[in-house]
Amino acid sequence: MNGAIKYALLVPCYNAEKYIDGFIANISQLVRPFDEVIFYDDASTDDTFEILSAKGLNVIKGAVNKGPGFARNQLANAATGDYIHFHDIDDLLHPKYLQKTAKIAENNGADVILCNVVWQKPRSGETILAWNYSNREINKAPLAYTIANPIGGINGLYRKRKFIETGGFNTEIRIWEDADIHVRLAAKEASFFIIEEVLAYSIRYADTASADQTSAWIIRAKLLQSYAGTFKQKDAMIAIGRQAQLVASQLIMLRLFDLAKNCL
Repeated sequence: MNGAIKYALLVPCYNAEKYIDGFIANISQLVRPFDEVIFYDDASTDDTFEILSAKGLNVIKGAVNKGPGFARNQLANAATGDYIHFHDIDDLLHPKYLQKTAKIAENNGADVILCNVVWQKPRSGETILAWNYSNREINKAPLAYTIANPIGGINGLYRKRKFIETGGFNTEIRIWEDADIHVRLAAKEASFFIIEEVLAYSIRYADTASADQTSAWIIRAKLLQSYAGTFKQKDAMIAIGRQAQLVASQLIMLRLFDLAKNCL
């Protein structure tokens, strides 16, 4: 194990007081702990900041709520680690998450190390959806793959230097910003490695921003439009076209016919 490489766990929070104890209990079970853990309180109206501070945790206080992308960018700038991992405070990590991802960082040197994720119901733990990715396929065509296979924000370990090179998360959007950062990492020729096993768990609550399906599909359509104006590689254009057809079908069901027409 290369002791020179340091790893940072970065946790954006907003009105998260009810999740703090569970999150701390979860990360305390990591076989290999992170070298630093930093929280960012995105101007919560509850006692998130006070509780984290009282526990002696490293927490940055935001004055105005600016969303998860802004919070993650601030955390990345504050981190001293060589690799950074963003994790929502209401989600969970497998005990061997860092042990396995750090091994790839130290032996393979990839800029982005990903794993599979499952979405679970909050009380029962029942699996709602499984996100499985292919190391072979992403390395054949990283840009096209990341466009065609949206990647979330809680399953990645990122070389900080490469992340900063992208300019960080798009702070203008609060949905799909995690999928978008992977597209922009691919565009910056980041190297990828996928561990094809579940090491992260997304607990799906009804009151999250991503539950707003209308906003989600509108934002997705706009992102694809921006990609179409930027990326001219054939495989990327095919991926954009196919994704646009999928988005159009969702927009039609939402009766957003003009936007669906634009996608088509």
